[in-house]
Amino acid sequence: MQTKQKQLFVLCVLAIGLVALWLEPGGRLRGRLQGEAFFQGYPVHYWQRQLQSSDPVVIETTRAELAAGRRSATEVLRTLLVARSTANWDTSTSRCAAAEILTAIGEEAAEAGEDVISALSDSDVYLRRIAAGAVPAVGVPASQGIPALLDLLQRERSVEVLRALSEYGGEAQPALTELSKVLRDRSLPTEIRWNAARTIGKVRENAVSTVPLLVEHLQDDEATVREHSAEALGDIGPAAAASVPALVAVLTDTATRVRRDAVRSLGQIGPAAKPAVPAVLKLLEDPESIVQQAARTALQTLAPDQLPKPANEDSTAP
Repeated sequence: MQTKQKQLFVLCVLAIGLVALWLEPGGRLRGRLQGEAFFQGYPVHYWQRQLQSSDPVVIETTRAELAAGRRSATEVLRTLLVARSTANWDTSTSRCAAAEILTAIGEEAAEAGEDVISALSDSDVYLRRIAAGAVPAVGVPASQGIPALLDLLQRERSVEVLRALSEYGGEAQPALTELSKVLRDRSLPTEIRWNAARTIGKVRENAVSTVPLLVEHLQDDEATVREHSAEALGDIGPAAAASVPALVAVLTDTATRVRRDAVRSLGQIGPAAKPAVPAVLKLLEDPESIVQQAARTALQTLAPDQLPKPANEDSTAP
C-alpha cells in the first residue's frame, strides 16, 4: 500500500513538474517538443505572445529585439508571418508586426522572400499592404517581385503597392501600363494617383513612353498630381526632352510645389531645356524660397553664366 502511495506521489510530482515546464513563461519545453524555431533561447510562440501583449512597452521592446537580431531572427519571423489565426487565437497583430520587422531587417532576411510574396494574397488587407513593402525590402528579385506586386495592384489600388514597385526602379518597366491606368483614373483617391505618377518617374529613362501622359497631367485638377507629374518628368531625365514646353508652361502654376518641381525637372532634363532659361530666371524672384532655390540649381546646369553673382562679389573693396 505504501509503495503504491509513493509511486502515486512520484507520478503526481512528475506531472506537476511537466505541467510547470509546459507552462513556463519562456515556453522552452513546449517549443522544443513542438519543433519550433528559436531566437535568443525562446521559441516562436513566446515571441508571438510578446508581440500581442497588452503592454505597449513590451511590444516595442520585443520588436526592437527581433529587429536587432537581423538574420538570426528571420526564421522566427517567417514562422510568425505565416501563422494563421485559430478560433482561440488571433495572430493578425503578430503577423503584421513580423512583416514590418522583416522590412526593417532588409536583405539580410532574403530567405523570407517566398513567405512575403505569399502574404500578398492573405485575407488581411493590412498584412497585404505591409507585405508589399517587404517584397523589395528583403530583396525579392524583380522577376518575382514585380509580377506579384502587379497582381495585387490589379486587385486593389494602394499606395503601399505603388511605393513597393517604385523601389525596383528601371526594372519596374513592365508595370508602366498598369501605373498609367492608375494615374488616369480620376475616381481614385488623389494620393493614389500622385503616387502612380511618382512611381512612373522612378522607372527613369525606361519610362520615356509615358512622357505624353505625364505632360497631360501637368494640367490635372489636383495640385499634387501636377506636382508629381512634373517630378516624374525630371526623374526620366534627358529622355523627357519633349516635355520642356509643357514644363515651362507650369512655371507660373498657382501651387508652389508644382513650380518648384517643374523648374527642378528642367534642370534634370539638361541641355535640351536651355530654351527655358528666360522663364527659369524669373523664378529667382519667386515669393517662395524653395522655388528660388530650385531655380538656382537648375540654372547651375542650364546657364551657370547667367546666375546673378552674390552681392558681396559685386561690391568693390574700399
